[in-house]
Amino acid sequence: MTTGPIPQAAPAPLPPWSVDAADQAEGAPALGDLVAAAASRWPERPALHDGRTGLTFAALESQAQALAAWLAGQGVRPGDRVAVLAEKCATMPVLAIGIWKCGAVYVPLDAAQPEPRLRGLLGRLRPKAVLALDDREPVADGVPWAGRGELDAILTAPAAPWPTVPHRPESTAYIIFTSGSTGEPKGVEISVANLVAYFGAHNEVLRFTPESRVFSLSPFHFDVSIEDTLLPLSLGAYVHQFRGVHAGAIMRAVITRERITHLIAVSTLLTMITEGGRQVSPETFPALEMVMTGAEVCDPGVINVWKTGLPAVRVINVYGPTEATIVCVAHEIAEADHERVGSYPIGRPLRGVVARIVAEDGSEIREPGRTGELWIGGAQVMRGYFDQPEETARRVVEVDGVRHYRTGDLCAYDAGGDIVFRGRDDDEVKLAGRRIHLGEIRQTVLSCPGVERAAVAVVPRHGHDVIALVVMAPDRAVVAQAEKRLAELLPTYMRPTLVAWSPELSVSSTGKTDEKLLMRRLAEAAREASATHYVLTPAGEAEPVDGDAHG
Repeated sequence: MTTGPIPQAAPAPLPPWSVDAADQAEGAPALGDLVAAAASRWPERPALHDGRTGLTFAALESQAQALAAWLAGQGVRPGDRVAVLAEKCATMPVLAIGIWKCGAVYVPLDAAQPEPRLRGLLGRLRPKAVLALDDREPVADGVPWAGRGELDAILTAPAAPWPTVPHRPESTAYIIFTSGSTGEPKGVEISVANLVAYFGAHNEVLRFTPESRVFSLSPFHFDVSIEDTLLPLSLGAYVHQFRGVHAGAIMRAVITRERITHLIAVSTLLTMITEGGRQVSPETFPALEMVMTGAEVCDPGVINVWKTGLPAVRVINVYGPTEATIVCVAHEIAEADHERVGSYPIGRPLRGVVARIVAEDGSEIREPGRTGELWIGGAQVMRGYFDQPEETARRVVEVDGVRHYRTGDLCAYDAGGDIVFRGRDDDEVKLAGRRIHLGEIRQTVLSCPGVERAAVAVVPRHGHDVIALVVMAPDRAVVAQAEKRLAELLPTYMRPTLVAWSPELSVSSTGKTDEKLLMRRLAEAAREASATHYVLTPAGEAEPVDGDAHG
């Protein structure tokens, strides 16, 4: 009898969002099996590294299975919410996939936010378990809680293979909390169907392959972390999670050292990496294939530097509210436009996305140049806001049988049919890619006893936009109390950089408080100064507070 080599099992096909049609699975894997194909094909291939710790695909998959088994033992079932106090580290993808293996809902929360705010969110969420990447004392009562030490033991202990529990397409995959206009953070619920539609549509633009090497900058309580970490990992790509100092020279050095092919950076960070532009060259970035920016308006000069310095690299400007699953509109810059004054277009909808620009009277705008509100419809529109049905009903509408999200963003078509972002119709802003509703800051200040009125705005200072606050109150001591309350209730990135006290209300000709005048006076005084605290005098001057000096 003759014997031959033992037949090898065919490698598991990659998810259907692979750009290689010959290597696509027929259907999307369960979210809990997001990296199963990569782990079976390339078990010892490095999957990700955070500068301290690295994981292979086999380790990523086995640790996720170990976490799933532990969560199930704590009573976590399909549809339950599991909160993660998120940090930028290699363990985070393990936690997301382990939660999904139970058919549960992944809820990453900012671990650095003040404890009262965190307690409030956990109270609303009613999670079945909380996972923390530090060893703080539990801040949720009666809920299984695993801190850093216990998590390490769970993830590294020998565990039997854990069978994934598939979600239903309509089930919630994750919840991301954003700043809310009412003073209450809004939890955006994204379904499995939303996420799978996004993966397929956006990788047509991103073009991640198993050979890609991705630079991940986004924090894990920000939905772009799914784009720059979980999506590439699902295809066998390598992810470097940057957790160092956000300084241009440091980030450039890591991009070069790690042979990064795909750089995804919000506009603020891309500007830091650009740093004058002299280093944007094939010598500095020899492996780079794609640069993507978005989440806030990017200076066209920055985009021009990349397209001019690296003409063979694809440079892409994208747009996407959290409610429409990460990114829904994209525009590739074909060539640098050095005469451009306004921002580059955000482009056209991804496959399966519908975009409408709607006038105040509800009619759809089709002609170039006319501004209206952008409505996004189709398969990527969220399920709704967690425990806020009234807010969902206000922002999600049905048109011609298709659910649309009213973004609140003012847009227009250019002459070529691309969408151009014009601004907001309310006081929602984006700083460093983070969505901040100034109304939440205002409501927090107004809840402080003694405050009569409060004005909040974004103003330019030393070439950067910062949050400014004017507190109107008879007693100047109220300002310190208001700042204390902001520190207790809001994360650092939402706290004002400039603070002024106005002892009396400034009234306009209509009899209303002239908040714009007060803010303009503060902005003019602080534009090139180093002081952070001011008094707005009745004489119309903005004077730095004792202890603050002009630069």
